[in-house]
Amino acid sequence: MPDHDASLELRRPDVPTTLGELATLKGEALEIIETRATILHTLRVAAIRATHPEDWLLFKSPEEQGGQIVAYLQDCGCDRVRDLFGIEVFEITPPQRIAGTEAGSFHYVITGSGRCKFTRQAVESMEGGRSSTDDFCKDKTGPDLELAVRKAARANLDGNITRELAGMKSVPVQELSRAWEGSAKKVEACRHGRGFGSRAERLGAAAEGVPDVQPPVCPHCKTTGAYRAAKGTRGAFYGCPNYTKHPQQKWIVPADAWVKEQQAAAAKQAAEDPICAHCKVARSAHAQADHDFYTD
Repeated sequence: MPDHDASLELRRPDVPTTLGELATLKGEALEIIETRATILHTLRVAAIRATHPEDWLLFKSPEEQGGQIVAYLQDCGCDRVRDLFGIEVFEITPPQRIAGTEAGSFHYVITGSGRCKFTRQAVESMEGGRSSTDDFCKDKTGPDLELAVRKAARANLDGNITRELAGMKSVPVQELSRAWEGSAKKVEACRHGRGFGSRAERLGAAAEGVPDVQPPVCPHCKTTGAYRAAKGTRGAFYGCPNYTKHPQQKWIVPADAWVKEQQAAAAKQAAEDPICAHCKVARSAHAQADHDFYTD
């Protein structure tokens, strides 16, 4: 049977153990498991707190599959958490240049291994890579382009190893919210990736087919409602994008009725306070203009 000092040693996440060894400790085994879990949880929270919203990319599953949102730690964010986990990268191969399918395009691939000193976990022959067609290369040519892609490939290798050993490839967005609670960091400031509409929509453009009216607001969590297009026998509607936070409080607004209501309100407002055809200022604010009001 392990002695008391050995049982204390087993509380460290980096000390390997087996079910058989834990079984011999009887009641102390549960304490060892709970201690390990607490240490790892504390480290994970500290790592997330060390990152910024700009370090994360959010992905959303289709609504019919639940609409869950998970966060992916980008290469720049991995730099912030690597030292906390004691992750080191080694056995790095020279970058390999691979011709792309488009004329003049190319990729760099680099391989390496890594280990986490905190947990003693290791990975081997991980790959990282970047392409000359990536967004960050748009304004670069010649040697500058080659250098940028090589550097980015190495950063991606470090990121892949860090994400694998730290478990930061697919983090529930609620975990970010809890870790950042009480700070100025907000999930809403994270970048959006797949599942949040087209690239143009993620950059602020209106989604195709979405009515040009102010959407309703969920009465339960005060979040702006999301438009859902008609599908099959189901008509278009507005629903709460955060409905998983209040599953017992359903909220749906039929889109047709809401659009008609908003259009009627806008027409009434225009009749009561028309816009000047000359300066596009409403009658109520026209005292600030330097000419007479007219509507022709």
